[in-house]
Amino acid sequence: MYGLEEKSYLPRTVWVTFHLMFVVIAGWLFFADGISIVGSWVGLSWQPGHLGRRMLLIAFGFILFARMTFTAFVLLKRRFDWTECWAVMGAVAFYQLGFAFLGATTTTALSLIDLFAVFLFGLGSFLNTGAELQRKQFKENPDNAGKLYSRGLFGVVRHPNYLGDIVWALGWALLTRNGWALIIPTAAAAGFVFMFIPKLSEYLSNRYGEQYEAWSRRTKRLIPCVY
Repeated sequence: MYGLEEKSYLPRTVWVTFHLMFVVIAGWLFFADGISIVGSWVGLSWQPGHLGRRMLLIAFGFILFARMTFTAFVLLKRRFDWTECWAVMGAVAFYQLGFAFLGATTTTALSLIDLFAVFLFGLGSFLNTGAELQRKQFKENPDNAGKLYSRGLFGVVRHPNYLGDIVWALGWALLTRNGWALIIPTAAAAGFVFMFIPKLSEYLSNRYGEQYEAWSRRTKRLIPCVY
């Protein structure tokens, strides 16, 4: 998939359409008594939690939807096939519906912890989309053809977009005030460390050779000064 352009927009359109559907379902869970209805299906008395928290949780969902739609049609120029489409749809369902189920019944009032959660979500969103915008600008310059982009946020760590995903997911998890929600950013981090980063590193090494080796010597993969 890396390095190949995708002419068809159909997989992207399907991805975005399903993502919107997941956001709508999350909204139903939060504000249309959906969480109570689902609870009754499994014999549990679930009731909607704190209104302000539910409003923040759905706002996070809309922000993720907007960012990923922008990525699908503006930032993502490489090939995006059906296999990746289904994988991404599974991930966004995990985020949108997972955090909705885990946070919809939380009655705890908003506090400084939630302000920190909002900060993490904003920081992670900036790292992810900001890094992709920087790379897009670099790639659009004909003088940079065949060159590896290793400046900006990519000069801090080799995968700032993945780091951003982990950070915003952690903020979203904290906002639910449900300990089980930490499974979601943990699973995302494991996927990046054990699957996506090794595969992408192999591709970049084969394509860019010494450019990649020099970059990898001066930057960590995911966390500055750590890994």
